[in-house]
Amino acid sequence: MQEEVPFLVEELYYHFSHELVPESWVGGFENNPVQGHGLWSFYQGLKLGMRLSAICLDQL
Repeated sequence: MQEEVPFLVEELYYHFSHELVPESWVGGFENNPVQGHGLWSFYQGLKLGMRLSAICLDQL
């Protein structure tokens, strides 16, 4: 069974993904675009999750 990507996940991806600009990656990933983009994407997702958690905790 093939799993589909939910619409919301796709929308968030296109909203938060950016053009591949190796110069913007820190930590020496300029020569490894897959790892550089993966790390940047993970970081952006982590920041978004933390913001959403803070908002939810504020509602308690």
